[in-house]
Amino acid sequence: MNMISEFISYPFIQRALLASVMVGILCPFVGNFVVLRRMSFYSDAISHSAFAGIAAGALLGIDLSLSSIIVAILIAVIIAFLSEKTGLSHDTVIGIAFSGAIASGMLVMGMLKGYRADLFTFLFGDILAITDKDLLMIFIIGILTVIVLLTFLKPFLQITFNRDLARVEGTSVRFFEYLLFLIIAVVITVSLKIIGMILVTSLLIVPAASAKNLASSMKRLFVLSCVFGVLSGVIGLAMSIYLNTSSGPTIVLVSIMIFFLTLFSRGAVTKR
Repeated sequence: MNMISEFISYPFIQRALLASVMVGILCPFVGNFVVLRRMSFYSDAISHSAFAGIAAGALLGIDLSLSSIIVAILIAVIIAFLSEKTGLSHDTVIGIAFSGAIASGMLVMGMLKGYRADLFTFLFGDILAITDKDLLMIFIIGILTVIVLLTFLKPFLQITFNRDLARVEGTSVRFFEYLLFLIIAVVITVSLKIIGMILVTSLLIVPAASAKNLASSMKRLFVLSCVFGVLSGVIGLAMSIYLNTSSGPTIVLVSIMIFFLTLFSRGAVTKR
């Protein structure tokens, strides 16, 4: 016990724990909408499009977190606009935006001189490198996100389950579609430094999918997804430190283990 308390006394461990708890709540909370709307490809596209923002930030010498958020929001707006104004399917529009963002990021990355270690933090995540500034950003965005989603929970659920009925009932479908796209984009980008661009979608989807295996109501779905997200973050962080493994992949693997536990728990698997 003394060893544990001594270990937790290190500031970088405290920051990592706080970050894992906050992202463990934030990502699954938003991820419920991703799962219910089957938007996993969209979230994956946004996480990879942030690559272009990171590259642009490195080239222009501005904060990488800020540049990734700006580009992710831009891509989210483009996807929402093209999906609304063209006859193309969501997947097609997302694929076009995804390809363009990745190509732009690679092009800009080729213009950089020398080795940039900070770029790989966003690619693969490094929760132990979280700063007080990163924690503050995650906290502010997390609070604002939860407030917005809870305040407008009814219209968000309406456009999730039946857009036509929501429109008939007077819900501004266009406004809430754009708002949800933007929220997902911002949440993904602020989580990149913790879980990494390659794996961030997993923390959005897997805890929410685990909760869906057990939840009997929407309230239970949101609560369980956050519980599973926090467990994944804290247990994954502890295991990564103990086993000396990368934090991002370890957190994701723990979340997948939780998913299978819920999948094969009583009533989660339909008997044939």
